[in-house]
Amino acid sequence: MKAIELHYESHDGVSDIRALLWQQDAASCEAPRGIVQIVHGMAEHIDRYEPFARYLVSQGFVVCANDHAGHGKSVQDENDLGHLPVEGGNDVLIEDVHELRCMTAARFASTVPYVMFGHSMGSFVTRCYLTRHGEGLAAAVLCGTGQQPRPLARAGNMLSRLIAAFRGERHRSAFIDSLGAGSFGKAIADARTEVDWISTDSAVVDAYIADPACGQMFTVGGYASLTALTLEATDTARARLVPHEVPLLFVAGAQDPVGECGAGVRRAVDEYRTAGVMSVDLKLYDGMRHEILNEPGKEGVYADIERWLESKGV
Repeated sequence: MKAIELHYESHDGVSDIRALLWQQDAASCEAPRGIVQIVHGMAEHIDRYEPFARYLVSQGFVVCANDHAGHGKSVQDENDLGHLPVEGGNDVLIEDVHELRCMTAARFASTVPYVMFGHSMGSFVTRCYLTRHGEGLAAAVLCGTGQQPRPLARAGNMLSRLIAAFRGERHRSAFIDSLGAGSFGKAIADARTEVDWISTDSAVVDAYIADPACGQMFTVGGYASLTALTLEATDTARARLVPHEVPLLFVAGAQDPVGECGAGVRRAVDEYRTAGVMSVDLKLYDGMRHEILNEPGKEGVYADIERWLESKGV
């Protein structure tokens, strides 16, 4: 497997978006089985998905992903980590994902199936993406998602904007964070660290803590963007805009606080089934928390996703 680094201008007009394209050597990659685009989560980066990408490449796929604006190597300064513009930051995330899809799809025949895979915040980006640019996709996988109550998301959005108006959009509010990502650690009994909620594997947790490009508290601009995504993703009227023929797979840890240990994931599944999407499947993994791609037994998760894609003709 080889990784090709790509760069393109973000829709925020400022960031230089860094992306990776993982594939086999050129001779064996002329007709890939399909393309899987990974949309990563909050306060992390695409290099963490290399093992999953390696598996997919071994199964005949080409894989691509970008560091979002405010994340990974798409920032110019470490102070930019966790920041998105208070106005339109959600649109920036969605359109930067679409830009990479257009760039990647242009490298291959139009008949090659294209799949979106979104994790955590990336699952909300993907859910919004499906309503705007879902045409032509072969399938989508939503990993580690939830269905947060809309009044809570609306309140978080209003508070983030209010604080930004007085303190600036780059202000980092411990109070706002306690309502968002900072709240998930409280769901884990006898937690060793504040981020034990991401995985039962202490090595994964420790690596996340030690990674300077992971775990940054979002600015209020970032939280305004995140809550705007949540509001759009949980809007029943918007869900009806997802192309009904695109099959969806929801996967999550049964002990993931983001998905309310499965309850929120089931509500999300119900949203799309009610909206008319013809194929919506769900798989919850007992004993796993938020990052099922990084849990003990992750190889089984990889294989389940590959088999589901095969069952959908990809």
